[in-house]
Amino acid sequence: MTDTKTAPGSNPDDVSLKTELAVYGIGTFSTTTHFMLLVIVPIWARVNMGIPEGFTLGLVLGCRPLLSLFLSIHAGTMMDKLGTKRVLFFIGLMILTTPFMYPLLPFISALIVIQLLSGVCDSIGWMGAQTLIGQVMHGRTKYAARLGAVIRSGHVVGPPAVGAVWDFAGPLAAFSLVGLSGVGFMISVMMLPAISARPSGAVEASETPRAPISLKSLLPNPADYIASFKLLASPTIAIVILLGMMVHIGNNIQSTFYIVWLEKYVGVPATLIGFLISFSSIAAAGGSLAATPLRRRFPAFWVLWATVFAALVLISITPLLGKAVVVAGITGTLGTVIELSPVIAAYIVFCFVAGLRSVSNGIHQPLVITLMLRTVGPNEKGKAIGLRGTMNRVTSMIGPFLLGALASIVGLEYGFYIIGIMSSAVMLWIGWLMLRHPEIHDIQDRVKEKQ
Repeated sequence: MTDTKTAPGSNPDDVSLKTELAVYGIGTFSTTTHFMLLVIVPIWARVNMGIPEGFTLGLVLGCRPLLSLFLSIHAGTMMDKLGTKRVLFFIGLMILTTPFMYPLLPFISALIVIQLLSGVCDSIGWMGAQTLIGQVMHGRTKYAARLGAVIRSGHVVGPPAVGAVWDFAGPLAAFSLVGLSGVGFMISVMMLPAISARPSGAVEASETPRAPISLKSLLPNPADYIASFKLLASPTIAIVILLGMMVHIGNNIQSTFYIVWLEKYVGVPATLIGFLISFSSIAAAGGSLAATPLRRRFPAFWVLWATVFAALVLISITPLLGKAVVVAGITGTLGTVIELSPVIAAYIVFCFVAGLRSVSNGIHQPLVITLMLRTVGPNEKGKAIGLRGTMNRVTSMIGPFLLGALASIVGLEYGFYIIGIMSSAVMLWIGWLMLRHPEIHDIQDRVKEKQ
């Protein structure tokens, strides 16, 4: 029996455990690579390569999404036409090799190229996992929520592990550990069932041959980009895209200058930075599992808006968390129980706020995926995810680039505050758009039917 067929009397929307594990593994290993590099690349660039904080460091750390900006729609289209499994197999080969390039090529120009390639790996790998939710898991929220929760397991284990290896064994060992994620990714890809190129009825059938691979099919087609951007004519898709873009401003600041702030201004070592990311991932997993009950109680788009807004505010107050008055408050509160150094007291504050931010991120993630996939047709799932990936890459780069430029002009601390003010203004504008398009909430009723 194939993975997409079910026994008589069973739920036709259920999928096999093997398929679930394959999809969750793809999502886990692709994103874990990103989170492991998140710990060590900023330290590698600033400390080992001697790149000063400012625009150059912002460029090096923020350029990861640049290549994905141009290739996300093309990759999503290839998943629709050639097969998600084929595309992900090639991405898996890249995930295996790119981490080793960092210590072997310690030059700024090489680092930028490696960052571009590595960014494509985790971006398209994660896109593939989201696309598979629609292709083999029927776009159901429960599977998207499980994916959002399961991927956090790698985020919990990977960052502290790579941070500890960095502290005790050095950069080469740490980057080699990152390369091991590629092995798990390849195993997960090989566990996938065959996926049809065209749907059979409402559900995509398996074991249908894909179109043959040709040079033309591997090259970007302008018509595919035009077709993807036409999806923005739908207010539902446009607003989902806008909310997702705002998420990535905060996420990429957290993966770049946030780490710089912890390491340089607070004095947190790589191992503890890794544990902070692990703690955040656990909190995000809880948020993902809370997404479905929250949507049953409240309009999905307002849940999205509120959680995204909260996450942006919480990243913009980063410099305030290590202030003497905050540290003294924690030391005074916990001092009767345990003696704390200023660094550990500040670290506790950062963990608490990072946990709150991650809960917000965890809630928004499955909502964004399912609202997007439910709005488009069965042969447009890859395009929709590709469009979302492309637009996310725009703000993924804008955040670090802008903060790096602001750091050069007004200092890193005030750069965080300015980013927070600008982001808040954009979120209020998006809220106004949501009030102007009440029809977007109709999608919630359709999604509820298949939770």
